[in-house]
Amino acid sequence: MNKLLEYIENSCKNLADNQSSYRYKKMILDKMTERADEISRAGLRDEKVLTELIADEFCDLEAGYAEHEKKKRRKKLLKIGLPVGSLVFLTLILISFFVVSSTTGAWNKTWLVIVGGVFALVIFWFSLAIAKLCTMRRVFHPIARVLIAGCALLFAVFMFLFFLMMMPELLVWPILPAGVIIALLADLIFAFATKQKLRTISLFVYMPTISTMLYIILSAYKIVTWTAGWPIILLGLVADVAYIIYIIISNMKYFTYKQEVEE
Repeated sequence: MNKLLEYIENSCKNLADNQSSYRYKKMILDKMTERADEISRAGLRDEKVLTELIADEFCDLEAGYAEHEKKKRRKKLLKIGLPVGSLVFLTLILISFFVVSSTTGAWNKTWLVIVGGVFALVIFWFSLAIAKLCTMRRVFHPIARVLIAGCALLFAVFMFLFFLMMMPELLVWPILPAGVIIALLADLIFAFATKQKLRTISLFVYMPTISTMLYIILSAYKIVTWTAGWPIILLGLVADVAYIIYIIISNMKYFTYKQEVEE
């Protein structure tokens, strides 16, 4: 610890002596100590070698401080800019609504401008929250999954309302089950990309749901008939069975290896 602290002080000797530099050095010390503990647990005990190894990983601390301060300033600007920008955006949406409505006289349709603006703003904030949650511990990832699904559903609802203004309801409502499909697929992609627990169970549940929604959409648009298209629902179960077979085949080599070791 003393050698790490000495290295930090020598590397940051040209920095101004203030609260900002103190917090930066404290942050670096915590990171270096955590990294040193990891290496020590791996078996390296020589303190000198350990210090040199950590120093190589945390080189040029003064340049790191400059970058750290830039990030702090950007965060401060974002904290102010995002709420102000959102208020300005909503104001522009309201102005656009009144201008378009008074110009066209289609008040019964132009309300969609406000709905679309609000939905777009919500999706934007959800996206920021998702990006932040992905950098946090895995325990927060389920919240990100909910927000991803929420973004997909909000987009589907907006598209439904938009096309409802121009087409009969019977032609538009299948957009909603399409939104469900998009939400489930987005959740599956996120779950497997981040290796979430129970992602395989999610796949088994989602596939029949997706195939059912697909059957409803295709039948609603008369691509297939309601009576003849029902086998589409079975595609989800077929996908589940195919994935089970894939898991079994993928794990066969581990069973074979275990048997060889035991013999």
